[in-house]
Amino acid sequence: MGWSNCGEDSAGRPIGYAFEATCDHQGCNSKINRGLSYACGDMHGETELGCERYFCEEHRHIAVEDGDRCISVCNGCAKELIESEEWLACSIDCVLKRRNDI
Repeated sequence: MGWSNCGEDSAGRPIGYAFEATCDHQGCNSKINRGLSYACGDMHGETELGCERYFCEEHRHIAVEDGDRCISVCNGCAKELIESEEWLACSIDCVLKRRNDI
């Protein structure tokens, strides 16, 4: 099985880039798909850094530096990471870094 059809999320929605959708941000009607390029946390399902939802570029534009990679998360997950006090916003480029890595 490829990445075009990855099964279903916990809400029963089909996931993978073959499935057209709209941004999960409340009130946004941007057309997307449920592929990895729109997944909060850059992976299907809930992860340490991201939720299980899919967003357009406007609502998934915060970069989180996690070791040697940058992961895109939604505005809500970025807010939760900052509120945890484990992460800090480090630049005007919307980058979050672990507090102990700065």
